[in-house]
Amino acid sequence: MTIKNSPPTDDDLDAIAAGDVREWAKFDIEVHNAVWTNQLWYRFRGNERKDLGRRPSRPVLAEAACHGNGHMREAAVKKLARSRDPEALPLLLVRCVDWVAQVRDAARAAAVSKLDEPALRAMLPLIGVLSRRGHDTWMTDLLRRALLTDTLLEAALSLDDRQTRRWIHDEAIRTGRLPLARLTRIALRDNDLVIRTRCGLAVLDSGDAAAIRQVADGGTAVVRTRALTLPGADIERSLTERTSLVRSMAQAMLLKAGGDPAAHYRALLADGVVTHATVAGLGETGDRSDADLLLAHLTAELPRVRGAAVRGLRRLAPDNLREALLPLLTDPSPYVVRHTVTSLHGAITKADEPALFALLAPDNPPHVRRGALSLLRAHDSWTRLLADLRLIKTADPLADDADEDLTRWHRESANLYTKPSPEVAGEIRTLLGKDALPDSTILFLLNHS
Repeated sequence: MTIKNSPPTDDDLDAIAAGDVREWAKFDIEVHNAVWTNQLWYRFRGNERKDLGRRPSRPVLAEAACHGNGHMREAAVKKLARSRDPEALPLLLVRCVDWVAQVRDAARAAAVSKLDEPALRAMLPLIGVLSRRGHDTWMTDLLRRALLTDTLLEAALSLDDRQTRRWIHDEAIRTGRLPLARLTRIALRDNDLVIRTRCGLAVLDSGDAAAIRQVADGGTAVVRTRALTLPGADIERSLTERTSLVRSMAQAMLLKAGGDPAAHYRALLADGVVTHATVAGLGETGDRSDADLLLAHLTAELPRVRGAAVRGLRRLAPDNLREALLPLLTDPSPYVVRHTVTSLHGAITKADEPALFALLAPDNPPHVRRGALSLLRAHDSWTRLLADLRLIKTADPLADDADEDLTRWHRESANLYTKPSPEVAGEIRTLLGKDALPDSTILFLLNHS
């Protein structure tokens, strides 16, 4: 619903009242910023009694309640206090966080008289939004008082507004309004990761062994990581956790206890337990002597295992990757190619350029082409220019990207003090001679080539 271009009508107000109550906060901002609100102020200014008349229409009253002039808003609040229209209460609540104290105080006195339990329940989403707009804690205190009632607490816990819902859960945890079983269920099933984490941490603090086991197994990564610091935690099992955050904590805890995480991973791989976690774990904790073991998994069936092997080699043997990793630039998995490109940055030689240019061919998969282009651009400024110009010359899906990169190249080339080889210079001249680039760009590039 938007009323930016003209004053609101009865139908507009009915539509907002029938929808999401949070829309009244947006309505307030739109009316306040609208140019046409001045018309109402001019009519009001000539009124000696400084009021809106005996019976202003619904649209006029709603407009006045959100007007940029404080006198107008204060007069509207007095009318809304006696109104039974559906917009009266939400607009009063909006004015409860007004920046003018007189308006704010009058609105609060009027709003409290209308806020019985059903009304408060209906207004919870709006109150949550307005609590972030307030000049003091009045609106937050109102929301906090609502949580003292079981039915209102249930309604508040299921609000759509994510930020408010998180605050509600924090407050319910702080005040002990959520029993342990409920906390555990939220920690395992809620669709908001932050809420799951906060409830899971509360379960860990409860000291209940059964509940702790549940969130230690099925909670978020942060909860599972924190659980490893508790007595009786299963450190060895967590060494093969799917999440690196949990895995790294398990590795640290084992080291602290005098164990060797790398030896654990070596033993698992020797027993044929080849998973992403075991290969990644060895890469995270092993040493250079483990490079051959990781090399053997570059051809593993699972893409995540191949990617973990690439990452591990980048850490254990960063100076000896080129020959082993070049074939992986054509891997069918974008995940593997992405890690391969990262590992090969700085390792590409002039002799690799023809093969990389060949990978730019349109019949190669997009992730392969982008990986090769990234390496060509990083290898040499003139190679970067040549790759971009070749792509621009064709109706290639990468042409737009190449055009943007050429602009960046032009901007950065002021610090370029080298010249291309004669072969590269000749191809650049050929491409530029047929290109529709600006004359200044063509002259600059020709002068540098």
